[in-house]
Amino acid sequence: MATVNMDRLLDACVTMGASDIHLTTNRPPVLRLDGGLRSLETKVLEPDDTEALMRSITPDRNQQELQEEGGTDFGFAFGDKGRFRVSVFRQKGNLALV
Repeated sequence: MATVNMDRLLDACVTMGASDIHLTTNRPPVLRLDGGLRSLETKVLEPDDTEALMRSITPDRNQQELQEEGGTDFGFAFGDKGRFRVSVFRQKGNLALV
């Protein structure tokens, strides 16, 4: 299966007008559109996929906070397309991002 790429996910979010992206291990990426949730037609995220997506955008200090506190929040700029608020946490023992 194809690798999930954070830039493609963020592009989809901006293009489709989604307010949120939910990344949860053992599920495909989900967008919040008009108050509802819509799964993207892509691969189900394995633990390594979710970890790689998290590491691709999370500053080192926030990765440390995630390890120490079990969660972290930060802002992330996606070029000139927008700024995102990110929450990273553990859900049922697995990594998740919104």
